Amino acid sequence: MDERAEYISIAEAATLLGVHRNTVRNRVKVGRYKAHKLLTPQGETYAIERESLGLPRATPTNAPAQPLSRPVRHNPDNPAQPAALISPDQHAQADAIVQRLLAPFIAELGTVREELGQVKAERDELRRRVEAAEAERERLHAAQVPPEPPGATEAVSTDNPSGVPSQGFWARVRRVFGGE
Repeated sequence: MDERAEYISIAEAATLLGVHRNTVRNRVKVGRYKAHKLLTPQGETYAIERESLGLPRATPTNAPAQPLSRPVRHNPDNPAQPAALISPDQHAQADAIVQRLLAPFIAELGTVREELGQVKAERDELRRRVEAAEAERERLHAAQVPPEPPGATEAVSTDNPSGVPSQGFWARVRRVFGGE
Protein backbone atom coordinates (compact mmCIF):
# COMPACT_ATOMS: atom_id res chain seq x y z
CA MET A 1 0.00 0.00 0.00
CA ASP A 2 1.16 3.52 -0.73
CA GLU A 3 1.92 5.18 2.62
CA ARG A 4 1.25 8.66 1.20
CA ALA A 5 -2.27 7.81 0.07
CA GLU A 6 -5.19 8.53 2.38
CA TYR A 7 -7.39 5.49 2.99
CA ILE A 8 -10.97 5.44 4.21
CA SER A 9 -13.41 2.73 5.21
CA ILE A 10 -16.41 1.53 3.23
CA ALA A 11 -18.80 3.35 5.59
CA GLU A 12 -16.84 6.61 5.27
CA ALA A 13 -16.77 6.31 1.47
CA ALA A 14 -20.51 5.62 1.40
CA THR A 15 -21.15 8.68 3.55
CA LEU A 16 -18.98 10.93 1.42
CA LEU A 17 -20.56 9.69 -1.81
CA GLY A 18 -24.11 9.64 -0.46
CA VAL A 19 -24.65 5.99 -1.44
CA HIS A 20 -25.22 2.73 0.42
CA ARG A 21 -22.25 0.72 1.73
CA ASN A 22 -23.15 -2.18 -0.59
CA THR A 23 -22.86 0.19 -3.56
CA VAL A 24 -19.33 1.08 -2.51
CA ARG A 25 -18.48 -2.63 -2.06
CA ASN A 26 -19.80 -3.43 -5.53
CA ARG A 27 -17.85 -0.57 -7.08
CA VAL A 28 -14.66 -1.77 -5.37
CA LYS A 29 -15.23 -5.30 -6.66
CA VAL A 30 -15.59 -4.11 -10.27
CA GLY A 31 -12.48 -1.92 -9.91
CA ARG A 32 -14.09 1.50 -10.03
CA TYR A 33 -12.33 2.46 -6.77
CA LYS A 34 -8.78 1.57 -5.83
CA ALA A 35 -8.83 -0.44 -2.59
CA HIS A 36 -6.88 -2.98 -0.61
CA LYS A 37 -8.43 -5.89 1.23
CA LEU A 38 -7.69 -5.94 4.96
CA LEU A 39 -8.25 -8.65 7.54
CA THR A 40 -9.77 -7.29 10.76
CA PRO A 41 -11.08 -9.08 13.87
CA GLN A 42 -14.60 -8.62 12.43
CA GLY A 43 -13.61 -10.14 9.07
CA GLU A 44 -12.42 -8.90 5.70
CA THR A 45 -12.94 -5.28 4.69
CA TYR A 46 -11.48 -2.78 2.27
CA ALA A 47 -9.26 0.25 2.72
CA ILE A 48 -10.26 2.56 -0.13
CA GLU A 49 -7.93 5.20 -1.54
CA ARG A 50 -9.73 8.51 -1.10
CA GLU A 51 -8.25 9.86 -4.35
CA SER A 52 -9.93 7.08 -6.35
CA LEU A 53 -13.36 8.36 -5.26
CA GLY A 54 -12.89 11.53 -7.28
CA LEU A 55 -13.74 13.81 -4.35
CA PRO A 56 -11.89 17.03 -3.57
CA ARG A 57 -9.07 16.76 -1.07
CA ALA A 58 -10.15 17.00 2.55
CA THR A 59 -9.24 20.27 4.25
CA PRO A 60 -9.94 21.39 7.80
CA THR A 61 -13.29 23.12 8.10
CA ASN A 62 -11.72 26.08 9.89
CA ALA A 63 -9.28 26.75 7.05
CA PRO A 64 -10.09 29.99 5.25
CA ALA A 65 -11.43 29.57 1.76
CA GLN A 66 -9.18 30.70 -1.02
CA PRO A 67 -10.44 33.92 -2.58
CA LEU A 68 -11.76 33.70 -6.10
CA SER A 69 -9.49 35.29 -8.68
CA ARG A 70 -12.46 36.97 -10.35
CA PRO A 71 -15.77 37.99 -8.78
CA VAL A 72 -18.79 35.92 -9.69
CA ARG A 73 -21.39 38.06 -11.35
CA HIS A 74 -25.02 37.42 -10.73
CA ASN A 75 -27.46 38.34 -13.43
CA PRO A 76 -31.07 37.53 -12.43
CA ASP A 77 -32.30 38.22 -15.96
CA ASN A 78 -29.98 35.57 -17.40
CA PRO A 79 -29.15 32.90 -14.77
CA ALA A 80 -27.02 30.91 -17.22
CA GLN A 81 -24.58 33.80 -17.64
CA PRO A 82 -22.62 33.45 -14.33
CA ALA A 83 -21.53 29.91 -15.20
CA ALA A 84 -19.86 31.23 -18.32
CA LEU A 85 -18.01 33.89 -16.31
CA ILE A 86 -16.62 31.44 -13.73
CA SER A 87 -13.36 29.76 -14.61
CA PRO A 88 -13.00 26.01 -14.13
CA ASP A 89 -10.65 26.69 -11.18
CA GLN A 90 -13.27 28.88 -9.53
CA HIS A 91 -15.91 26.29 -10.18
CA ALA A 92 -13.70 23.62 -8.54
CA GLN A 93 -13.08 25.93 -5.58
CA ALA A 94 -16.80 26.53 -5.17
CA ASP A 95 -17.47 22.79 -5.36
CA ALA A 96 -14.79 22.15 -2.75
CA ILE A 97 -16.34 24.72 -0.43
CA VAL A 98 -19.80 23.21 -0.86
CA GLN A 99 -18.41 19.70 -0.27
CA ARG A 100 -16.61 20.87 2.87
CA LEU A 101 -19.77 22.56 4.17
CA LEU A 102 -21.94 19.54 3.38
CA ALA A 103 -19.52 16.90 4.74
CA PRO A 104 -20.85 16.95 8.35
CA PHE A 105 -24.43 16.73 7.14
CA ILE A 106 -23.61 13.89 4.76
CA ALA A 107 -21.84 12.06 7.58
CA GLU A 108 -24.85 12.53 9.85
CA LEU A 109 -27.16 11.36 7.07
CA GLY A 110 -25.09 8.20 6.71
CA THR A 111 -25.35 7.56 10.44
CA VAL A 112 -29.11 8.17 10.40
CA ARG A 113 -29.50 5.82 7.43
CA GLU A 114 -27.60 3.10 9.30
CA GLU A 115 -29.75 3.63 12.42
CA LEU A 116 -32.89 3.54 10.30
CA GLY A 117 -31.73 0.30 8.72
CA GLN A 118 -31.18 -1.19 12.17
CA VAL A 119 -34.62 -0.04 13.35
CA LYS A 120 -36.24 -1.53 10.23
CA ALA A 121 -34.40 -4.82 10.80
CA GLU A 122 -35.54 -4.86 14.44
CA ARG A 123 -39.11 -4.09 13.38
CA ASP A 124 -39.06 -6.91 10.82
CA GLU A 125 -37.67 -9.30 13.43
CA LEU A 126 -40.40 -8.28 15.90
CA ARG A 127 -43.08 -8.76 13.24
CA ARG A 128 -41.68 -12.22 12.49
CA ARG A 129 -41.74 -13.07 16.21
CA VAL A 130 -45.32 -11.81 16.60
CA GLU A 131 -46.45 -13.91 13.63
CA ALA A 132 -44.67 -16.97 15.03
CA ALA A 133 -46.22 -16.38 18.48
CA GLU A 134 -49.70 -16.01 16.96
CA ALA A 135 -49.25 -19.21 14.96
CA GLU A 136 -48.05 -21.01 18.10
CA ARG A 137 -51.03 -19.67 20.07
CA GLU A 138 -53.43 -20.91 17.38
CA ARG A 139 -51.71 -24.30 17.35
CA LEU A 140 -51.94 -24.62 21.14
CA HIS A 141 -55.56 -23.47 21.16
CA ALA A 142 -56.44 -26.07 18.53
CA ALA A 143 -54.69 -28.78 20.58
CA GLN A 144 -56.56 -27.84 23.79
CA VAL A 145 -60.07 -27.75 22.33
CA PRO A 146 -60.87 -31.19 20.88
CA PRO A 147 -63.38 -31.23 18.07
CA GLU A 148 -66.90 -32.12 19.16
CA PRO A 149 -67.93 -35.66 18.24
CA PRO A 150 -71.12 -36.09 16.24
CA GLY A 151 -74.14 -36.07 18.47
CA ALA A 152 -72.43 -34.07 21.20
CA THR A 153 -74.84 -31.25 20.69
CA GLU A 154 -77.54 -33.08 22.62
CA ALA A 155 -78.70 -31.30 25.74
CA VAL A 156 -77.70 -32.37 29.22
CA SER A 157 -80.57 -33.91 31.09
CA THR A 158 -81.70 -31.86 34.04
CA ASP A 159 -82.74 -34.98 35.92
CA ASN A 160 -79.20 -36.38 35.59
CA PRO A 161 -77.31 -35.25 38.74
CA SER A 162 -73.89 -36.31 37.41
CA GLY A 163 -73.88 -33.58 34.76
CA VAL A 164 -72.78 -36.09 32.13
CA PRO A 165 -74.69 -35.54 28.93
CA SER A 166 -77.45 -38.08 28.48
CA GLN A 167 -77.55 -40.21 25.40
CA GLY A 168 -80.47 -40.09 23.08
CA PHE A 169 -83.28 -42.65 23.34
CA TRP A 170 -82.25 -44.70 20.30
CA ALA A 171 -78.60 -44.72 21.39
CA ARG A 172 -79.62 -46.23 24.73
CA VAL A 173 -81.83 -48.78 22.99
CA ARG A 174 -78.95 -49.82 20.71
CA ARG A 175 -76.62 -50.11 23.68
CA VAL A 176 -79.06 -52.17 25.72
CA PHE A 177 -80.03 -54.50 22.90
CA GLY A 178 -76.51 -54.85 21.49
CA GLY A 179 -76.86 -52.61 18.46
CA GLU A 180 -73.38 -51.19 18.98
